[in-house]
Amino acid sequence: MVRFDGYSATTQAANHYQLIDLFGEGFTPEQGRGFHSFGHRASVRDPVGVEVGAVMWGGVHGDRTMIEVKGENSPRVVEALRARFPHRATRLDSCADFDAVGAFERIYGACLHVKAKSARLKGEKRGDWDDHPEDGRTFYLGSQKSPVRTRLYDKGRQPEYRHLGRPDWCRLEVQVRPQKEAKTEFAALSALDVWGASPWTRELAASVLAEHLDPHPPGTVWRKTPLEQRFHILCKQYGATFLELFDELGSWECVGLSISEKLKEQRDASH
Repeated sequence: MVRFDGYSATTQAANHYQLIDLFGEGFTPEQGRGFHSFGHRASVRDPVGVEVGAVMWGGVHGDRTMIEVKGENSPRVVEALRARFPHRATRLDSCADFDAVGAFERIYGACLHVKAKSARLKGEKRGDWDDHPEDGRTFYLGSQKSPVRTRLYDKGRQPEYRHLGRPDWCRLEVQVRPQKEAKTEFAALSALDVWGASPWTRELAASVLAEHLDPHPPGTVWRKTPLEQRFHILCKQYGATFLELFDELGSWECVGLSISEKLKEQRDASH
């Protein structure tokens, strides 16, 4: 199953207390100094003290807050964040696990096949592949500065997982850093759709994940139409009023009917 393994986002719709609450019970925040010009940072730790995410706020960012989650808790926290607060995704890690003899070699071959088709696509090996593969191998596609990068590695050979006795367990993941308006689009994409970030990640997904994906370029600057711009301004300026109407009337259908009736009333009065 393809799932999120990491997620970072910014929002102006929630304060830091609300973002910390997304991690749920049993997780403890430890406050410290912020990064990236944020004044404060709360490291969120699980019951055994391992950091699973963080929340930042303050500094030069005004009412903007930032949340990041990593590892096994990512799908749950991302689902809660998306259900409650509009936000812009600044980084998304999507992964798929494989556990079969020869899985790493098969996926590595698919990576090399994709790399061979693009002279500009860089690959990088980490670890002692020749003499000590039992210590774990890692293969990157894409540069560190690229908005899109993939990583294939021996998950079962990492020190913290060796006791499981699963040496064939490997993971393939894509890391996407959306740019500009694409941050809003990626905040709504599924973990699988994130693999549509570039032509070569789509091809790799089609080969390894058996999925053909629609393109979602991370650097695309999507420009609103004049109507969309006016609607955006309308919602930003009168959003609180619309929400009050929703609370009073009980459904968005009733809100729409009330607006329709009011517009008809004003139009008739002007004639």
